[in-house]
Amino acid sequence: MKTCIFPLGLYLLAGGISLGQTPLAAPAPPPVDEENYVPPWKTNDTKEATGFDWYVAPALGISLIRDTDINQFSGITSGTSVSSSTGFLSYDPGFRMDVPIGARITDWFALEFAPGFMINGLNYLQPNGNFTIGNQTVEGGQQVNLQGDYYQIPMLANFLFTIPIDPHFTISAGFSVGGMVTAVQTTSVQGVTMESSDGISTALSFAYAGQFGLDFPFSENMQAGLYYKYTGTGAQDFTGGNFFQFVQNNNGTSTQSVEAYFLYRF
Repeated sequence: MKTCIFPLGLYLLAGGISLGQTPLAAPAPPPVDEENYVPPWKTNDTKEATGFDWYVAPALGISLIRDTDINQFSGITSGTSVSSSTGFLSYDPGFRMDVPIGARITDWFALEFAPGFMINGLNYLQPNGNFTIGNQTVEGGQQVNLQGDYYQIPMLANFLFTIPIDPHFTISAGFSVGGMVTAVQTTSVQGVTMESSDGISTALSFAYAGQFGLDFPFSENMQAGLYYKYTGTGAQDFTGGNFFQFVQNNNGTSTQSVEAYFLYRF
């Protein structure tokens, strides 16, 4: 039996040598592609992602509207006539919400579609000349009491730039252009109650914005932050109501906001 095994082993050994390898040798590695070769110690390095990095960043905060110059405040409600010269309108502090939907194009630049909503209460009207409503007359320079709400709906394209400062936070700055839908509902003027349909007017105008903020990433997909935003509009012409009308409000409105946001990457 041993004499049979020995010749068989020699035969297998000779066959392996004739093929250029021993029976126990590992298969030869595939040829190396020198042009695309990546050293093993670099395989875990961060690589530029393909496609866009999509995210949503809802924000909540306060809105403050600067006193607005107006060219007319007049009309008729419930049979009561209202007449005023030029003057300015003052607003109460209000609430703002934005829901930007963005795509990070590079590590330092993102493009957002940023719809929002703002509501501020009407505070008072201060006409330059006499103001009359029914049998009441308010002399120029004095305040006329207003009750109602002022709604703003910005629809903006936002160009956002990020500046890395520290591993724990970054600075962001951006500017926006788009449109603003504005609606006003006046419920009473100097104690005279408005009809529900009389005190509603709307306007569509050009809008722009600028913002500056601090961002605090706390995971790969999430971050939070705080930013200041200034939003302005072009000239406004309010129509659709018998009472509240801006006629060629050439200066538009200016709104300052401070908002906290939470960002989530898809």
